[in-house]
Amino acid sequence: MLPAKFFEIFRLLLFFAATTFVVPAQTPTETHSKIRRAVENKEYAEASGELQRLASRDQKLFQLNNYDYLLARIAEKQNNVGAAMANYQTVVSRNSVLTEYALWHQSQIARSSGNLMLERIYLNKLLTIAPQSLISSAANSRLARSFFESRNFETAILMLEQQNRTSAEKKINSASISTTPDFKNPKIRENFALIGQAYSQMGNAAQAREIFTQLVNNSANPAQPDDFALTAAKALDEMDVGKENFGKTVGVLTETEHYRRATVYQFNRNFPLARRHFLAIVERFRTETFVSEALFQIGRGFVQEKNYDEAINWFERVQAEFPEQEIARDALSQTASTYSRLNKPKEAVSRYQKFIAKYPDAENLDRAYLNIIDVLRDQGENANALKWTAKTQEMFKGKLPEAIALFAQTRIRIAQNDWTNAIVDLNSLYTFADLGGARVPGGTNKAEIIFLKGFALENLNRFDEAITTYLSIPEGRGEYYGWRASERLKMLGKNEKTKMFVAQQSNILNISLNSKEAEVQRAAAHSIRRLSDSAEIKNQMLEVIRKTYGALPEYQNLPQKTLLDLGRAEFLKEPRKSVNVNTHQILADELLFLGIYDEAAPELEASLKFRASSLESQIQNPKVKSEDFDFTLAVFYKRGDFAHRAVSYIEPLFRQIPTDFEIELIPREQLELLYPAPYQESLVKYGLEKKVDPRFLLSIMRQESRFRADVKSYAAARGLMQFISTTSDKIASELRRENFKQDELYTPSTAILFGSHYLSNLFRLFPKQPAAVAASYNGGEDNMLRWLSRSKTDNPDRYIPEIIFTQSKDYVYKVMANYRVYQMLYDENLNKK
Repeated sequence: MLPAKFFEIFRLLLFFAATTFVVPAQTPTETHSKIRRAVENKEYAEASGELQRLASRDQKLFQLNNYDYLLARIAEKQNNVGAAMANYQTVVSRNSVLTEYALWHQSQIARSSGNLMLERIYLNKLLTIAPQSLISSAANSRLARSFFESRNFETAILMLEQQNRTSAEKKINSASISTTPDFKNPKIRENFALIGQAYSQMGNAAQAREIFTQLVNNSANPAQPDDFALTAAKALDEMDVGKENFGKTVGVLTETEHYRRATVYQFNRNFPLARRHFLAIVERFRTETFVSEALFQIGRGFVQEKNYDEAINWFERVQAEFPEQEIARDALSQTASTYSRLNKPKEAVSRYQKFIAKYPDAENLDRAYLNIIDVLRDQGENANALKWTAKTQEMFKGKLPEAIALFAQTRIRIAQNDWTNAIVDLNSLYTFADLGGARVPGGTNKAEIIFLKGFALENLNRFDEAITTYLSIPEGRGEYYGWRASERLKMLGKNEKTKMFVAQQSNILNISLNSKEAEVQRAAAHSIRRLSDSAEIKNQMLEVIRKTYGALPEYQNLPQKTLLDLGRAEFLKEPRKSVNVNTHQILADELLFLGIYDEAAPELEASLKFRASSLESQIQNPKVKSEDFDFTLAVFYKRGDFAHRAVSYIEPLFRQIPTDFEIELIPREQLELLYPAPYQESLVKYGLEKKVDPRFLLSIMRQESRFRADVKSYAAARGLMQFISTTSDKIASELRRENFKQDELYTPSTAILFGSHYLSNLFRLFPKQPAAVAASYNGGEDNMLRWLSRSKTDNPDRYIPEIIFTQSKDYVYKVMANYRVYQMLYDENLNKK
């Protein structure tokens, strides 16, 4: 038998274990921090679990602090519709300050399930309890559309007309509201497009026709007819000929009306419908003024459809039937270009030569010369191409085309590995005051000239000169060739044959670190960082640079901003007392407390306009700068996926910063405003699924739309990724998306899916060549294949200069610069590094 003392010791050990290893309960503050951290990291399962545990421990605290609303938002993100609706309903039932937002989300869920009646119930309740809400306009708009979709057209019309009256702008210097509908106002145009469709569905053709005609005739920018003009043109055509004949024929209209509708279709790349109206002009108005333009535009449409044989027929008709009109000159130029696309170089060159002979005083005469050079290069006839570069330089001596022709000559030298003559040409080019830049096809810039000279020197084994040349190009966040020069320097530093030259240059630069001049120290440290592969040396030089910035005024313009701690920090333990305060501020406080920035940021911005809350006293407090509020608001918009607001705020401030400002010395929060990562879930899901780096998708998106989901370009490209209709229709077919509508491109997830799919196709065409993919995205894959072929290599340092479309080349510079910074800031899953 064990002694009693043993049992006493055993009892004490059990007691000690029980009292020592019990995990204390989390404080509310600790729980809140854990929840917020999980939400910010998109760890929704963990956040949901923490919220549910909190609800079971302290239901009062859970509801007073609107955690049920946060739980509903998380459930909605996880597509758990039942849990989302249940939690939103508890928010509504207890009359939370967030009731209006809960009702809005309930209405959206009801709509997505097809229950339009339930959607209207939620929307009406929202508008009843919160008529001044920031979301009341969206709710009113959606309510009218819900009635329309339910075929209750009379109510939809009444609501839309009321919205138009409310949206009407006040007359200048008058308090009265204009009674004349503003058909140039985008919101009013959108409503009228729906009103016209409603009247049409009701059989009221006269009213519908009047509205549709106004929409076609009164675009805000007639050169860029919007989606509503397109809707109206289609509706009018259908009313003219009947649904069964739509697209097969067109009604009998005036020449002007045919032309107006044709241009709406042509701009929106619906070439078959445009052609119907252009043909009507040609067939019915042989003596009228629009005929030659109609013939020409038919040819342009066929070019866009890559039906080049047919396009030539129409261009040649213009020349044959209207030889004395100015448009015949353009038609001849287009004929030559189209023959080139058909790979008929002799015909193309002969047409360009005819252009030169017939129009010696044409403003674009130089293009004929330069295009002949391009045609010959595509055929591998570099000897003949060099003769034409010399001829062009002589013809346009002292003018910009001379520089463009000399640059074409330089590219031929590089393609032939004729580095000695390439350097001669590059030295000559450097003396030109105007190199065309991004505004002229075939243009270049000083940075490209210097880089290519360094590249030529490197290929001639003149390594010390190459290193000095590369270092002369500034490196910064937006400097494409500065970055490429640094990449070349890294390669030289790792090569056994060349690393001694890099070491010698570093030793020379080290002497300059002792200079008394801050700019000399800065430039030397900047160059040493580019030459070194040592993290320790890079950090030492960064500290040198940081210190020199204090003595250099131009480097002191970096925005000095403080991120304010806004929103309530404390937990509510009792319900709020009813006091006369700014409602927007209360909503902002609650939403910021929960970390729901997409709704918090607009409420915070609205609250600042009232100047009637406790925040007003903070604004007047001299210790708090108003610009810090602007900065904080931009950060909150960025966190809420309104990235375009962040970029539009920060970019103007950074225009004052030297281009070679060290990226590592820019505060992280400011860098993320410049390079935000919105729509993370869609980017990661579709990007990785399609084997496209989400950071590359962001780089394209930043350049295409600046993250504006609703934008439409001058080329009728839509949405975040800026797709034209022909491309998006092709992608929709490949994705087997039936009944796809162009408006779907304004939905971020759809735009990202289409962008991922299209970029995946391009990467299959240009494997591991993001620069070539970027050029293809902007200028077309056929053109990129031509430029690649001319360079005779897949080295971007040799094929990028071959990009003749300077808009596309500039696009590559910017996308690749974006990509570089995004790779510095985020990993492949868009988690912060």
